[in-house]
Amino acid sequence: MSGRTGARDEGAAAAEFAMIMPALVLIIGIVVGAGAVGATQLRAMDAARGAAREVARGEARTAVVEEARKRAGDSAQVLIAEDGGYAEVTVEVPLPDVLAPVADTVSAHATARKES
Repeated sequence: MSGRTGARDEGAAAAEFAMIMPALVLIIGIVVGAGAVGATQLRAMDAARGAAREVARGEARTAVVEEARKRAGDSAQVLIAEDGGYAEVTVEVPLPDVLAPVADTVSAHATARKES
C-alpha cells in the first residue's frame, strides 16, 4: 500500500518548486534593483558633497564638475549654484535602463559654506 501512495506524490516537489520559482525570481530582482538604486544614490551623495567642498574652497567650476563626474560617473549632471556665502551642488545620476519603470534618475544635494 505504501508503494501506491508514493507513486501519486511523485513529482509534487517539482510542481511546487515550479509554482514558487516566479515569485523567487521577482524577489531577487527587487533586491538587486534596490541595491543598484542605493549604490547609485551613495555615489551621487559622495559626488555632491565633494563638489560642494571644492566650490566652497574656490576651485574652478570645470574642475568641480570633472571631479564630481569622477565620483558619480560620466553621465552625471552637475548643477552648481552660489547663494550668498554658500555653495550648493546638485548631482543627478541616471539609473540603468532596466530600472526605468521605477525611476529614471537619482539625485543628491549638498551645501557648503564658502571660505573667505
